[in-house]
Amino acid sequence: MRRRRRDDVDDGCDGDGDTERRAVPTAMTRALGATRASRGRVSRVSRVSRDRTTRRARGATRVEAAADKAPSVVVLGGSGFVGARVVEALARAGARVTTISRSGRDATGAREARAVDLAEASAAREALAEALRDVDCVVSCVGVIGGDDEAMRRGNGDHNVLAIEAAKKAGVGRFVYVSVASVVPDVVGKTPLMRGYFEGKRDAEACLRENYAEGDYFIVKPSFIYGGDAFSLTPPRVTKTYGDVLAKVLGSGPVKALAAKAPGPIALTLAEPVSVEDVAGACVAGAMGTYSASNVVDGTDDIKKAAAAVAAA
Repeated sequence: MRRRRRDDVDDGCDGDGDTERRAVPTAMTRALGATRASRGRVSRVSRVSRDRTTRRARGATRVEAAADKAPSVVVLGGSGFVGARVVEALARAGARVTTISRSGRDATGAREARAVDLAEASAAREALAEALRDVDCVVSCVGVIGGDDEAMRRGNGDHNVLAIEAAKKAGVGRFVYVSVASVVPDVVGKTPLMRGYFEGKRDAEACLRENYAEGDYFIVKPSFIYGGDAFSLTPPRVTKTYGDVLAKVLGSGPVKALAAKAPGPIALTLAEPVSVEDVAGACVAGAMGTYSASNVVDGTDDIKKAAAAVAAA
């Protein structure tokens, strides 16, 4: 038998040798493939994480942009009975609200509360010049009832005149004013007891018309406002529970028909009261421009229509 040469052995081992050589790259390929797959999974996870982070960032940016586009509204007298409801209603409607009052007390929904005493004219003008910068609308719920005649004239007239002129000077484009229903001064305006109150309201309305074009001001003129959970004499006020019943009776068809034919004092006595929530809703309609039927809502029926426009928006 021919003895195999070493080369033959080597050649005979070439098959096994090739298998071993091929096996090594195959194992490496599998390992590399697993590594690549793992990297792919990690990459996909990272990409998903980045996408989620990007979406959250974009969402936050959109929220911030929406907040920037929301109208900026300052409520004067925003810590009072009517003003506090106006602040809350404006915030629900999406406005950025600042409240200004003599006390500086906060109100639900306000982003900021400032203390400004309108009786201190010089300091008030300076404070309002800064507070009303870049503001879209001012709502004034400033008013005084009670005290002597001159105090009521100043509190309802001079203080609002100062605020209107300051708003106009600061470039505020819209002004909403809470006044009093025309039927009230028509009946009792000549009595000495309330003369200063009605004169002040009249002066403020006149100043508003002088400084703002008809489409840029809005006047809310309620008669008897009710609401809350406490009775009051100055100003006269009944609770929401009692007021709702009174409004239902006096707002009925037969009573309204009787009031329409009655002389002034009786007509005023039979006038339907208005809830503080409806007054606040009308103020929001004026501030946000959601009621276009008129820029003066005089009396309960008109106020309720303006408030309903906000609810429907």
